[in-house]
Amino acid sequence: MEDSENLEPTPSPSFIPDPPPSRKRLLIPIVAILTVVVVSLLAIKSSTQKQMRASHQQIELNEGGEIPDLELTQMDGTKVQLGDLSHKVMMINFWATWCEACIEEMPSLVQLREKFAPKGFEILGVNVDENPHPVATTAAVKLGMKFPLYTDPHGDLGEIFDLHAIPLTIIINKSRKILMVEPGGRDWNSEEVQQLIEKWLNES
Repeated sequence: MEDSENLEPTPSPSFIPDPPPSRKRLLIPIVAILTVVVVSLLAIKSSTQKQMRASHQQIELNEGGEIPDLELTQMDGTKVQLGDLSHKVMMINFWATWCEACIEEMPSLVQLREKFAPKGFEILGVNVDENPHPVATTAAVKLGMKFPLYTDPHGDLGEIFDLHAIPLTIIINKSRKILMVEPGGRDWNSEEVQQLIEKWLNES
C-alpha cells in the first residue's frame, strides 16, 4: 500500500474565461439597426414628398375659374398667403432674368402698375431663376420693379400652374377668380389692357 503522504494531489482544471467578443461582431448588429433606421427614414421622406406633390394639384387656367389660397415665398424667405393680400386686382407674373421676353415686357408692367396701384392693382412677380439671389433683386432695381417679388424655391408654384414656358401671367381678383391668362409676353400698358384693368377694379 502506497504511503498516502507520497501521493500528489490531482491538479484541478484551471478556469479559462470565454474570450471577449470581437469589436467586429459587436458592430454588426449596430450597423444593421442603423441601416434599417436610415432606410425607414428615407422611405418616410419619399412618401411625404409624393404626398406633397399629389396635394399640389394642377390648376386649370380658365377664365372664370378660381385658384387656391396659395402660399407665396418672399425674396427674404417670409411666407405669405395669397388670400391675405387685400389688392382688388392682382397680376401673377412668372419671370426670370434669363428670359428675354420677360425682360422685354417688364417696362410695360412697371408702367401699368404705376398707373393703377393707387386704385388697388398690384403685380406679384414670381421669379423662377435657379439661384434668384442676388440676380433677381439686381434686375428688379435696374428695371424699376417696385412691386412685390417672390420665389419658387421648390418648384411648387410651377407645378401647380403647370409652368412650361415663361413669361406666364395670370390676373385674378380679390376672390382669386381668374380674369385673364396670358402665356408669353405682350405690351401690358396698351389701351386695351388699361381698359380691362379699369373695368375689373370697378367691379371689385
